[in-house]
Amino acid sequence: MFVIGATQKLTKELNKELEATEEYEDIAAINKWHGNLITINRRKCLILMNNQTGINLILFGLRKPQFENLHNVIKGSLKQLLQLIKVEDEIINQILSEADPLVYTKTDNQQILGMMNQVQLLVEEAAEGLKYEEIDAAEINYISNAELLFNPIGKPPVEALREYFK
Repeated sequence: MFVIGATQKLTKELNKELEATEEYEDIAAINKWHGNLITINRRKCLILMNNQTGINLILFGLRKPQFENLHNVIKGSLKQLLQLIKVEDEIINQILSEADPLVYTKTDNQQILGMMNQVQLLVEEAAEGLKYEEIDAAEINYISNAELLFNPIGKPPVEALREYFK
C-alpha cells in the first residue's frame, strides 16, 4: 500500500475524500509519500516524494484523464524513473509490488514538505525561459534523484534508496 499525503492543491484536483492519517501510522515510511501540485508554464505538474528516501517523481503536464487514472500513471512513471536512475530490478519490483492500493491522506511531515519545496524550486529554475515542449522532464527527474542532497540522511535519494534495501 502506498499512502500519499496530499497537499490542499492536490486534494482539490483529485476530487476525493482523504482518509484519516491516524489509520496509516503503522505503514512503513518507505511506503509513505507526499504529493503536491504545482503549475509550470500554465500546466499542472505533480511532485511526489518518498518519506524514507527522498526519491521524488515529477510528472509534467497532467490533464484530467491522467488524474482520473492517477494510480496507473504513478506506477508506470515511478517504474520509468527508477529505471532512469539505474535502480536494480529487484528493488523496482519490490517497490511496485507495494503500490496497491493507493490511499490519500492529509500531509503529516513538514520536513518532507520542505524537501518538496526544494524540488519545486529546481523544477521552476529548470523550466525558466523555456517553452513547455522544451522542458526535459527526464533530466530534471534524474538531477533531483541522483545529484541533489536534500534527504534526511544527507545522500542523493537514489543512494538512500539503495541503502534502505541493503
